Amino acid sequence: MSEGRRWVVIAAAAVVLIAAGIIAIAAVSDGDDETETTPEAGTTSTPDPPASPSPPRVSRIRVGGSPDSIAAGGEFVWVADSVRGTVRRIHPEGDRPIPVEAAGFPTDVAADETGAWVALPDRGAVQRLSPDAPPAAPVETSGFPFRLALGEDGLWTMSQKAVERLDPATGKLDDEPIMLAGGGAAAIAAGEGWVWVVRGRGEILQIDPGSGQPRFEPVPPIPGVSELATGEGAAWALGSDGTLARIEPGSGNRRFKPIPVRGGVDVAAGLGYVWVASGEEVIRFDPERLKAVGKPIRVGRRPEAIAIGADSVWVASGDGAVYRITP
Repeated sequence: MSEGRRWVVIAAAAVVLIAAGIIAIAAVSDGDDETETTPEAGTTSTPDPPASPSPPRVSRIRVGGSPDSIAAGGEFVWVADSVRGTVRRIHPEGDRPIPVEAAGFPTDVAADETGAWVALPDRGAVQRLSPDAPPAAPVETSGFPFRLALGEDGLWTMSQKAVERLDPATGKLDDEPIMLAGGGAAAIAAGEGWVWVVRGRGEILQIDPGSGQPRFEPVPPIPGVSELATGEGAAWALGSDGTLARIEPGSGNRRFKPIPVRGGVDVAAGLGYVWVASGEEVIRFDPERLKAVGKPIRVGRRPEAIAIGADSVWVASGDGAVYRITP
């Protein structure tokens, strides 16, 4: 996450960084992996390691500024710069970024098949952007939304103390926001049947997208968790202290112990892997083993955000470029 985005979430980040959570450990069968059940006699608890993937192709698209959020959907990749207040869209088959006018300073972007949404905390609103129509009027929310998640039949907007659902088809918000007791919101994701929210001291809530009610039992706290993603059959939590954890949607338990990922800044899941932007690299993980596979993939000097779409992985980098990784 860039300096430009941190000013919006400083209250959440402060709570996350000073908190000391306790990681609840599940039963350990071999001293390494956490599992919910013990393997039956005569079976092995460790599958064969995956084959090392071929080196991917990496291309660079210059966009300027310091892009710090990115999303891919439909025919375009959308990249935003919260410091300069810019949005650009890129066609996957081209390399020319097209400027898109936004009504404020976007701190997050979410894309679907026909366009994108941006979070505008300086306006207390979200805004719809389309490749073939002028930008829509901003939709005011009850708070100052700084993170977005698109999925599970809604656009989910996050402010410091609440989550709100907007109907993407009508552009209308639900009547009542979902209040986050204790506040300190930090990250949000939607998928695998739930809306996932980080609040307070690294606590992850699963919210039922139909009722808007949190699951009775919260996910065991993960210290320093700052980013979330869904895909490949699970939710993925990336901690600012350099850990990656897999969370099972059915139980809310962690299938493995969190593993160290030095310098991790963002996470995405898809195309058969979990992808973590870290340092000057992107690292691939096998989702079924939570093990790194292949060699780290070099990208820009300062990767800020990562997204998946158009059969590729897209990285927004603080060096003023977007990197496309084609497996």
